[in-house]
Amino acid sequence: MRACPTLLGVINPFPASESRAARVALSLLALAVAVAGTVWLVDLSGAVAGARAAQRHWHPHGYAQLLFFLLAVPIGTLLHTAPAAAAGLPVRRAWATVGALLGYGVLVAAVAWAVAPLAPAHVGGGRGDPSGLYPAWLACVLLSVAVLACAGGLFVRPTRREDPLDFRPPSVRRRAGTEARTDRATEPRRRVGGALFTTGVLGWVIGTPLLILLLLRGLAGWAMG
Repeated sequence: MRACPTLLGVINPFPASESRAARVALSLLALAVAVAGTVWLVDLSGAVAGARAAQRHWHPHGYAQLLFFLLAVPIGTLLHTAPAAAAGLPVRRAWATVGALLGYGVLVAAVAWAVAPLAPAHVGGGRGDPSGLYPAWLACVLLSVAVLACAGGLFVRPTRREDPLDFRPPSVRRRAGTEARTDRATEPRRRVGGALFTTGVLGWVIGTPLLILLLLRGLAGWAMG
């Protein structure tokens, strides 16, 4: 029995030929909304005493990165939820990852709160200037993950590849792929997507030396009085 094309279009609002373009558009929209929200909250912080004190302690650049992360992760996932659900991807698992990442962001914010006094309040432009260590570390461990979330990277995608010896007509292959996605037995059992794992590991591989340098320079300055 052949499925009605109109019915399929209603069930899946992002057909295969348009899914990539739609995902790019949603990713750009998520980035734009997260940036606009960050700018608005940073501007609003000037009128709230507690937020103003936090901004001074974390430094303006660190404070903005923390806000962007806490906004981008849920906003990006929210915008990609509908097409991900239509494609049969595990939506609940993605939102569980959002909760875990928000907790991760709080932990990073606590570490940033502790090391912020060791960093200059303003970033200089000279070569070898250590003032860039603090924002660069935050960018590695937070912004990379936030951008991935804006791109829908928290949804675990199947790892199956198309069979090069499958000579069935494209319509038959697409229909078979749709049926396979609905079969829970064939869904990946990974709790965390490979993209998120790789991004997180690389972020800390690059960011850890920056954090260590920041600590060493700060302690050296403190010892020298």
